[in-house]
Amino acid sequence: MNSYERTVRTINEVKTLKSHMESLGKILATSEDDHLRAFIAQVVVALQHQLQHSTSKSIPTSLMFYPAPQTIQLLDYCKFQNQQKKPEWQVLAERNGWTPRQLKS
Repeated sequence: MNSYERTVRTINEVKTLKSHMESLGKILATSEDDHLRAFIAQVVVALQHQLQHSTSKSIPTSLMFYPAPQTIQLLDYCKFQNQQKKPEWQVLAERNGWTPRQLKS
């Protein structure tokens, strides 16, 4: 499972806000996609703010129950990358100018 699929899964899972932050932090630490990392960082900051002001810190929830704009951006980015059906290394390589070699006919 790639980073994009793991991110979509954790957004949809029902667990505590702290568990969501931990899961997203693990993806952040292992992904090399700077765009994905930036989106995750924005969601984690929003979750930290929400956690600080929450009275129900231990109640499990899905991030999609009350989606913040940062979560929607992250989800849209990951869904787009999943639709491309490319591994993360290829997404990064193409972003940096690499193109697949064309077969000669």
